[in-house]
Amino acid sequence: MKNKTALQHKKTTQAKRYERFRVDLSTPMIFCVAEATLLFLMSFMILIIGDIATKKAYTSIALAFLVFYILSAGVICLIFTVKAKKTNKAKLEAKQVETEIYDMFRYIIDLPYAIVDRDGKVKIMNGALQDILGYKNAVSGIDFSEFCSIPIKALASALKNREDYQNEIIYDLPKDLSGSETVITRLSDGRRYEVIPYVFKIRSENYYFTVFRDTEDLLALAEREERESTVVAYILLDNLQELTQYVRADYRSASTEVENILKSWVAENNGFIREYENDKYVAVFSKQALDKQMQNDFDIQHQIMSLKIGDNSFPVTVSMGIAAISGSLRQKEKAAFDALDIAIKRGGNQVAIKLEGKTGYLFYGGTHKTIENNTAIVSRVSGEILADRIRSASEVLIMGHANPDFDSVGSCVGMARFATEVINEEHGHQAPEKRPKVNIVINKSNETFKLCFEQLASLDTYRDVFISKEDAIDLITSNTVLIICDVNNSKIYEAPELAETVSNIAIIDHHRLTSALTFDPFLQFVETTKSSASEIVAEILLRSKYHESLHKEEAEILLSGIMLDTKNFTRNAGAQTFEITHYLYTCGAHTGVVREFFNESLEELMLTGEFESKARIYRDCVAITWMALDRPATPEDRVIAAKVADNLLRIKSVEASFALIQMDGDVVVSGRSKGEINVQLILERLKGGGHFDIAGAQVKNASLERTGDMLKDAIDDYFEYDHKFRKN
Repeated sequence: MKNKTALQHKKTTQAKRYERFRVDLSTPMIFCVAEATLLFLMSFMILIIGDIATKKAYTSIALAFLVFYILSAGVICLIFTVKAKKTNKAKLEAKQVETEIYDMFRYIIDLPYAIVDRDGKVKIMNGALQDILGYKNAVSGIDFSEFCSIPIKALASALKNREDYQNEIIYDLPKDLSGSETVITRLSDGRRYEVIPYVFKIRSENYYFTVFRDTEDLLALAEREERESTVVAYILLDNLQELTQYVRADYRSASTEVENILKSWVAENNGFIREYENDKYVAVFSKQALDKQMQNDFDIQHQIMSLKIGDNSFPVTVSMGIAAISGSLRQKEKAAFDALDIAIKRGGNQVAIKLEGKTGYLFYGGTHKTIENNTAIVSRVSGEILADRIRSASEVLIMGHANPDFDSVGSCVGMARFATEVINEEHGHQAPEKRPKVNIVINKSNETFKLCFEQLASLDTYRDVFISKEDAIDLITSNTVLIICDVNNSKIYEAPELAETVSNIAIIDHHRLTSALTFDPFLQFVETTKSSASEIVAEILLRSKYHESLHKEEAEILLSGIMLDTKNFTRNAGAQTFEITHYLYTCGAHTGVVREFFNESLEELMLTGEFESKARIYRDCVAITWMALDRPATPEDRVIAAKVADNLLRIKSVEASFALIQMDGDVVVSGRSKGEINVQLILERLKGGGHFDIAGAQVKNASLERTGDMLKDAIDDYFEYDHKFRKN
């Protein structure tokens, strides 16, 4: 509306300006017509009277009136012709003066500008812009792109986004253009200018009036502020205490040596560092220093990993959470702490950075496994937190990931036993049907579930515990507690809708976090050094007062989950894994019984052999195989792919393996590692995730060939980055 008013005012002003030079011919025309009419009437009357009286003298008088009219009209026209000539001369002189003033204005105004047509041809530029570009004479007809790197379409885009052109369409811009309101270019004088476009019409043609505003000093100041902005970092030594427990080394001297490296590193970056707890530090430095470290791939990790503690070859590792965002120091401190939490839950030995304007985190490192942590205290505290929340729950829902394996089912069953015991203790005075219910949300058509259910069928507790996700949604209330086991990636939850609806959520998992959670759980027990989620749940039970409540059948399901993820205790099994296995043995479980769960059918055995026969070696240490089925894929085929990936690790010199299988237009990738190569980092590049040595990905709407190429590119990227670590 304001634009329309301004345009009307402009037209009114122009009309008044031209009114001064307009010659009004209506007055002499009216006067001449009136005089002619009067003389004509008088002459007519005289002629009539003269005829009657036969006095011819009156005819002469009438002719005299006619001559007088002609002479007077001629005089009047002459006067107004002279006036018109003077007026036109004044108008011409004014136009010449206006042109001279415009030329003078064009050359002396400080604000550089140019007038450009729609084809990008410069029609004229003022003296200020000529001086910047070094042109001595007036410039016309050159291409706008000759001195400005901004395409002419970008000007249209910037103009389209300007608020003052939103209410009135002056220029019909292309609809497919998009861009920022601010357009910056660097001219030949080396300075940066903001290009501000306007549009006007001359003879029905549209032209850009482009103004160049010098923003070099302002941008330089903003860049300096960004370079010198404060960055907060939390630093944690992942495994120093655990490492010194198993080697002949003094913890205090080892800690001092690592601390000296950290202090030297921070001092080189003109920052400061303080230890606020054993092996935990907070540091402050500039964004410029952070950029330098990012370019160097955080070589501080390599320096610390190169330390030799005692006679042990396992490296000391460090995790960092860094916040380079705008806001107060308090906000940066919280963001840095959250970033450190993400780095730890991804397995440690890495840097997680939260950058301004970026979603998610940027990660560095993660190429070496960390030592198994002693989680006895954490398990006991986590169990108490869970029990406290369950006591006030209206019902408890437990779920794992889609296409559940033995670890997913086992951890859910273990949690169901824990929740049931808490509810029986808290609500034992009530009738069983009035107590809060415990349900496991699962796909009952899954073959793994069917095997587990046969094992649990003898227990009355599990008669109606397992429900579908549709039934689970109907049970949700404001006091519902949801426990998610063996998964933290929302894309593969058994029922993602539950996580979006329930407000009381706990996460229990051993996989690395691929990104920040979309909700705020009241408990987040993600321990990547554990072999399996079943081990974590069994440890929670062991450290609680309900450790004697576990039934034999439940213990065997938990043990099957541990055996699956440790490949029968041959991979990723630590001291605490065997401690938990001993606990399950005391509850009646036995590996001989559990092995029966893993027996294969003849069809599975033949498919596995065909799958393995296509294996190829890539980069001398990675095995890759693939399978395109001639029938609709089943969830069991995905399990076979995982088994094949496991089996390929038996090949000599192979450190990692990947099995690809085509399923309903998608390609499922299973990755396995012996512990030297981080397959989780590789499959993250394919939007997957998992664990250091067990990971997976699902590439949507892709062919085996395309997915294979993507996988090889991801492996190449990983080796190029990992090589920098191994050099040291």
